[in-house]
Amino acid sequence: MKTGKYLKYAIGEIILVVIGILIALQINNWNERNTIQENITAQVSALILDLKRDKLSFVEVRGFHAFRVHSVLYLMKQYGSAKDPVIFAEAGEIPVLSETGLFGGPVPETYDKDFIIRSFSWLLRYIPMTARINTMEEFKNTGLLAHFKNHELKTRILDYYDAVSFAFEGDDRDTNPTEMLKKTFTAKGFAYSEAAVLDQPIEILLSEPTIRAILINIIDESTFRANMSSGMIEHLEQLIQDLEKENQKG
Repeated sequence: MKTGKYLKYAIGEIILVVIGILIALQINNWNERNTIQENITAQVSALILDLKRDKLSFVEVRGFHAFRVHSVLYLMKQYGSAKDPVIFAEAGEIPVLSETGLFGGPVPETYDKDFIIRSFSWLLRYIPMTARINTMEEFKNTGLLAHFKNHELKTRILDYYDAVSFAFEGDDRDTNPTEMLKKTFTAKGFAYSEAAVLDQPIEILLSEPTIRAILINIIDESTFRANMSSGMIEHLEQLIQDLEKENQKG
């Protein structure tokens, strides 16, 4: 009888120990999941800040490229080109010029030396667009992205970085029209500041066929970049909004 009682007692003790272990494991798993979720929330918050900064950069890049397009169109018109430059259909529509942008007003209707100087100044410069990737790389490398449950949002995030890489890669290559224009200026014996000191900069500079050809390439490239920037801004606005909602869920 005593043996049976001890056996029941021992079994009861074992069951209590097992239950205690299971509860401890459950609490540990819950704490681990909670920690992972807290880290994901913090990572997404940092990512949102990066995306907001990217959005501001795209606004700047869009305005920059729109100005370059309208600058070249103005220069070609003032030079007296017989017809408008042909733009690849893939580049999209001519971007709208913000009158609060680089020139601070509309494109002049007549010959305007200040606008001409400003145009050549920005046609010889470049603003590259590179997405901020440090937070995203950390998100992936820590393994937290794999735990991000909203797969649709995850796909949209990854698609965004792929799209930026595709549309804006090579901005700093030698084949970039801006770099080609700068080299052509030098090869033709013009300094970068030449447009500001020449009495008739359009007539002198655009009389060079190579320069005219490169300027037309700039129209195509900057139209594409401006339109891509507009699309990225819209995409980021929605993506940021959805990520903020996702973070509020916890």
